[in-house]
Amino acid sequence: MLKTRVIPILTFNGIGLVKTKQFSNPRMVGNPVQAARVYNQRGVDELVFIDIYASEQNRKINLKLVSEVIKECYMPVAIGGGISTIDDITNLLKIGADKVVIKTKALTDPDFIKKAVSIFGSQCITISVDAIAHHNNYKIYNRQGIDLSLNEFTNSMMACEVGELIVNSVDNDGMMNGYNFELINTVLKNTNLPVIAVGGGGEMAHYKQLMTETKIEAVGSSSIFHFTQFTPRDIKNELKQINVPVRL
Repeated sequence: MLKTRVIPILTFNGIGLVKTKQFSNPRMVGNPVQAARVYNQRGVDELVFIDIYASEQNRKINLKLVSEVIKECYMPVAIGGGISTIDDITNLLKIGADKVVIKTKALTDPDFIKKAVSIFGSQCITISVDAIAHHNNYKIYNRQGIDLSLNEFTNSMMACEVGELIVNSVDNDGMMNGYNFELINTVLKNTNLPVIAVGGGGEMAHYKQLMTETKIEAVGSSSIFHFTQFTPRDIKNELKQINVPVRL
């Protein structure tokens, strides 16, 4: 049986780590290299590092900084932010990234995603799915003015044969009041792709609820690690109590 992954999500603004609430009001929360070092010592399953403003600001991610982050990690690392060319992916893999995380280019140019998968393999390409509630359904949140439903986007990415989806509830982001089970189950029902559930973890009960209300096999978190005493190991110990398979 596959182990359930507990994955810290580091979000970067080009200067330092930040944490948003509902994708706004970013709050500075630390240094990415130091954070990676701490998570490595705690033996997390994977680490996700995303420059959340790179595409919006039309700039590339800082490869020197990313290299420093990766050097601290003995776990798999996924890197995202400003990826728009095959060279961008190649450069990240060259410095040690195991996967890349793409959103904006996936919205504007699905054919690029198909090409990337054909070159690097499905396992290398992760798609960020930022969903926001809209008229009893979900749309893809973006700052490019693209009107796309959740199902349209996930179906498109499934057709591209990507490796996995990071599904984040914009409404729950940073609120620490629990995960959006309906959103996660909607994606699981409509695709056959592995999903990392993100957005809303704030206490141990939220992770138990996520595992009982969905069939998710990976969970990503940020705020709980920045603003509480809880660690990834605490979450794993909690999940183990309800017989969820985890790597300790």
